[in-house]
Amino acid sequence: ARRQQGGGLRWCSSLASSTVDHNNDGRQSHHQKAAAAHLFTKRHFGISRHPDPLAKHGSINAIDDDDDIADSGVAARVTADDLEYGEIGEANAMSRQMKAMSSAWQDGNNDNGDDDDGSDLFDSSDFGRGGDDDGDDDMDEDPADAEFHARQQQIKEELDQRTGRLWTDEWIISEEEWLSNKTWDDIEEWSPKLATRKSLESVKVFEGGVPTLQQLSELDLPPSLSVHPGHGSPKQYATHRKKHIKSRLKMAIQLSIHDDLQKILQMESWSDKQEAVDALFEVIEDRVRGREPVLGKQPEFGAMVENGLEQVLRMVQGRMRGAASKVDDASDDAAEDSDNTDGEKAAANEDSKDDVLNVVGEETAVPVFMDVANVKNAPNSSFLAKSNDSGIPNLIYPLNVHHREGVGRMVEEWELAANKETRRIMMRDATKAIASKIVDATNCCDSSVSDSEKGAARVLVTGKRGVGKTAALAGIVASARVSGHIVVYLPDGDRLRRHGFYIEPCNHRKGLYNLPMIAQEFCEQLLTSHGDDINKMTAAEETMKEFLTNDQIKKVVKKANENEEESEVEMPLTLDKLLNVGSESSSLSSGCYLSVLTTLMNQTEKPFTIVADEFNCYYDHGHYFHMDYDEDVKKAIPLNKISLFKPFMDAMGLYPTIAGNDISRDDAVDSSQAMMKWGSVVAAVSESKAVRRTFTKSLTESANALAGNENPVNVVEVRRFSNVEVQHILYNFEITGIGRLRFDRGTTTLNPEEVEYLRMVSGGTGQHLMDACMIP
Repeated sequence: ARRQQGGGLRWCSSLASSTVDHNNDGRQSHHQKAAAAHLFTKRHFGISRHPDPLAKHGSINAIDDDDDIADSGVAARVTADDLEYGEIGEANAMSRQMKAMSSAWQDGNNDNGDDDDGSDLFDSSDFGRGGDDDGDDDMDEDPADAEFHARQQQIKEELDQRTGRLWTDEWIISEEEWLSNKTWDDIEEWSPKLATRKSLESVKVFEGGVPTLQQLSELDLPPSLSVHPGHGSPKQYATHRKKHIKSRLKMAIQLSIHDDLQKILQMESWSDKQEAVDALFEVIEDRVRGREPVLGKQPEFGAMVENGLEQVLRMVQGRMRGAASKVDDASDDAAEDSDNTDGEKAAANEDSKDDVLNVVGEETAVPVFMDVANVKNAPNSSFLAKSNDSGIPNLIYPLNVHHREGVGRMVEEWELAANKETRRIMMRDATKAIASKIVDATNCCDSSVSDSEKGAARVLVTGKRGVGKTAALAGIVASARVSGHIVVYLPDGDRLRRHGFYIEPCNHRKGLYNLPMIAQEFCEQLLTSHGDDINKMTAAEETMKEFLTNDQIKKVVKKANENEEESEVEMPLTLDKLLNVGSESSSLSSGCYLSVLTTLMNQTEKPFTIVADEFNCYYDHGHYFHMDYDEDVKKAIPLNKISLFKPFMDAMGLYPTIAGNDISRDDAVDSSQAMMKWGSVVAAVSESKAVRRTFTKSLTESANALAGNENPVNVVEVRRFSNVEVQHILYNFEITGIGRLRFDRGTTTLNPEEVEYLRMVSGGTGQHLMDACMIP
């Protein structure tokens, strides 16, 4: 309904104007207003006719423009319509818009005196100006509008200046690029010169290419990221977090007081020093809060800062005492040495002073890479010093990309790299821990060690998917071979437990089964990688009789010596000849391989190491069936009853107790007797294969239960990459030319925001980090 009042137009509710009944006091009935509110509510927020869900029924939505609420005793409430149409608050945008419209439609100021015909409604001189004759423009921008638009423009300019993720679109193709005639051949070739100086100076590669186990155990490497609290170790993460907070506070305190300490140390009076220290305690909290504003919100921040300052001052005092004693010793030595000049004494005193004032701490450790393609102290084997056709160094043979199933993602990184001259593996704290366990238990790096001091180590490597377990094992294999170990490397346990072609009973050993094709493959791999190391070792005839019948032994000897007459048989046979026979004959492969393996585990001439990746796959449900084990051929043969897998599974001595697991102690050899006399067994679980998680968890728990035994199982967890490790991995990606870092010339590695983004999206996981570097 439209009506005129005071020369202007007003809008009101037709229902309210037609149904309002006034009482004696001239006020609308409360019940009538409530009923009108329920039937026809006002429009809220300008987008819907439904009532505001937060608004109460009654007078808040039922008071009309004509209602006199001044005498009703009810406080006026604000609705969305009031805010939008300016019934209260005259400065909002909708109120100004409605006023402008009403000014254009009103005819109270027309000169012709006609209030109803609206003849001058669309007159160009009056339309939009309310019919005024003064020539002033009533539609000029309001000061509030001008301020609002200025603020909007300021925000837009500030947003346009932002760069990085979510602010710049790297996929935008400019018009020049669309019109260019560039082809694939016009793209520049990658070269090592494209790497930035920062990356080349930051990445540290081991000088000899690959360190020995002893050298690896002594490297100074940064710690990995702490265990995630959601992975079942919240207490461990809480302890790490507390240490991290204390470390940051200590660093902030040291940086805040460095200049003051220089002045305090130059003071001679003890009272002056005490006053300076007291003044330092008064201002240290504000200084540290300025450096660490987030930590400054801790409830006990003041006490933490004071305790930290006291510890720093005590550390400086201790260093001063130590430096003084060193200066005295240097003075005594200088008095005896007449060649020591006064300048050298002053330099020595200055160095001592610098050591005292250097309260910031030592330089943090950085990751170190090994280069398995450029080994200076390569083993004697000519094969291990080369690479295969795919560019994979033979030092970690037989690790390779299977034609159907890849092994981890480490090899994929090398295939994607533009630099084919280097093959790098980052040495981390987990790799160092594995090497330390082997060195401490076996004394394998001491040439003068006696037989009584030689021992064996058992290590189980755990960790989440993609954190670098395969890379850690590959690094251990390379380091062990450089150290002179004979290494049996089984990188693909998931393939071995399923794709053995066929299985047959072992006639010589009741209850065991052979995989002839897999045994033939094992013989070839060991002969290829370590044929030069075992060509002087011999297998005793008693050892061969444990796995071969007399007829089989005769066939082996005949094939090995290539003699027609048995009278010319040469016994005992060397291990390389046994492996050669096993690699050529599937019927003799299992017996030959087990004879060689048993000989290596019982000798003390050279350390012998078995490295098995995807070890938890051997504890899952089997994929080999035979009616000799189950007449109905429904039950799978447990893998510890297969002759090839039994030696190292018995040596590890892990038997999970979870329901459904088929691996048991039945017919198993005790681990103390199954272990090699000199060497180690290193096994790693896999989180990327189809193995029940409960089996993997139970396997880890059984290993932890044996950690306190006389012959313990050492559990080493590979954790996620820390910030410094992520940064150095990106440096290495740029140097080797991987993904989009190949041509970006430091755009990624020199941008802290981009590095933090990649660390965030990858979660500190190696696989995800490489995937994130493939595309912008």
